[in-house]
Amino acid sequence: MSSNNDSGKRFSLYYRNGFAVLRVYPPASPDNRVFAEEVINRMKILEIPMVRMIKIEEIIEQADGSVNKLVEWPAGAHLSPHIQVRIREDRMKAEIFIEPPKIGGGGVTEEILQHVLRDNRISSGIDKSAIERCILSECYNEWICVAQGTPAVDGRGGQVQYNFSLATGKPFRELPFGRIDLKELNFIQYKEAGDVLAELQAPVEPVDGTDIFGERVEAKASDEGESLVPGDNTEIKGNTIVALESGNVRLDRGAVIVEPVVTVNNVDYETGNLSFPGSVIVKGHVADGFSVKASGDIQIAKSVGRVHLEAGRNLILQSGINGDKEGHLGVGGDLYARFIESSFAEVKGSAFISGSLLNSTVKIDGDLLLEGGRCEIVGGLTVVKEWVKCRKIGSLYEAKTNVVAGVPPKDLDEFFDALKELENLRHIQNEMDKQLAYYTKQCSGPEATPLNYRQKDQAEAQVREAGVKIAYTMKKIQQMRKELIPSEESFILVEDIIYSGSKISFGLLEFTVDQRGAKKTILQARDGRIKETGYNPAQIPEEIRKALPGPK
Repeated sequence: MSSNNDSGKRFSLYYRNGFAVLRVYPPASPDNRVFAEEVINRMKILEIPMVRMIKIEEIIEQADGSVNKLVEWPAGAHLSPHIQVRIREDRMKAEIFIEPPKIGGGGVTEEILQHVLRDNRISSGIDKSAIERCILSECYNEWICVAQGTPAVDGRGGQVQYNFSLATGKPFRELPFGRIDLKELNFIQYKEAGDVLAELQAPVEPVDGTDIFGERVEAKASDEGESLVPGDNTEIKGNTIVALESGNVRLDRGAVIVEPVVTVNNVDYETGNLSFPGSVIVKGHVADGFSVKASGDIQIAKSVGRVHLEAGRNLILQSGINGDKEGHLGVGGDLYARFIESSFAEVKGSAFISGSLLNSTVKIDGDLLLEGGRCEIVGGLTVVKEWVKCRKIGSLYEAKTNVVAGVPPKDLDEFFDALKELENLRHIQNEMDKQLAYYTKQCSGPEATPLNYRQKDQAEAQVREAGVKIAYTMKKIQQMRKELIPSEESFILVEDIIYSGSKISFGLLEFTVDQRGAKKTILQARDGRIKETGYNPAQIPEEIRKALPGPK
């Protein structure tokens, strides 16, 4: 009966360090005193060797709670708490696990713990407060850290701290459940002239550490470190890079640059067409028939129509575009818009649309994510190299909607251009066959002239040349077919329905949508066919979940 919390006890008899020990506590009342016979009976139960009665009575008479050795008791060792030791592989941390003592075993003492530490050669970084807690609080059946080494501090050359975001690939704010907020887009990081854009931090000198065995842990020497690299419209001042002009700050091939930013209220007859070697912000709209071209980003607040926009990097349409079949978007980076309607768009990066994609021709070298509003693709042609995620494809009235995924739009265009070229060559060959037949007939009569024979020879040569071109084009088309294999990483995820009348393809593989439509589905190209699986937001396949934006 041992406990380190002895409040309310009359006596304790337990094993400690090879001895049976007795503690008798001051009695709460005269009727609660301890009798020697009680102690002797307990000793018999625990099989503790007998001692003189007078010795026990002296301890009872004293009754001050002190620890008194009665007799050597080696056999009591198995009743003591069992302590396991776990040392981390790098020798920087030691933990103990204490199994509680059996009846008659003593509690954990400082001597026991010190003995355990010595046996395991643990001499440095010992946590005295943890040792004390193990003794006073009976911390049983849990791993407790009792020693931690001092880690080495590796040397490091000076590093550059940038005072602007380098994560230009994800300028949007992520919402729960993998959704994104397209209303908060911060592509252009505007800085004023004189602002500190980057700072070279002081190098860190190496400092050796010590493991729990007291042995030295050698720190790595300092590397060469980074250096400040100023670019356009910036300069070095001391250990910093500052802006010489106001504009958009970004990192260009390792150099900090500030590119001018043009901000206008509207693009119309007052401004004319804009062409600028930087970024452009339009606070209002772009009038029909006007164009905006920029080597950087273009950001437009209000919806646009029959306009021509070309961005060297990202294009942000905070409202959207209804191009009335005359709107054209050329995007060197990513496209962000609320909606795209009756327009043509070529996007080298990915496209993020918070509303709908309607009756447009859109070619995307990255991914297409429709998230936040109606999230539907209705009408037109959409070609996406990677994956598509939306809510609906097509409409109840079977609007002609064509979605192609898994192949580069440029390769698909070249393939269909080759098919048109082949058709045109065959038409030309057919006309030449008619001419050759005519000249052959002319040469068969008695009135044939040398001119007729020359015309016939020329027609035969043209027919042969057309045949060579047709054979070459057919061979090229066959090779293109082999190369238009859809990527296995591509997929089309539809949260609601693909309506009948929609044409869904992965490269040249077509998916048949029956009259009922395809509801809540994920389509993937696998082994020369299209695989269809049901869509469950709680059980998205791992390879698809990793591709989608949001927490992983």
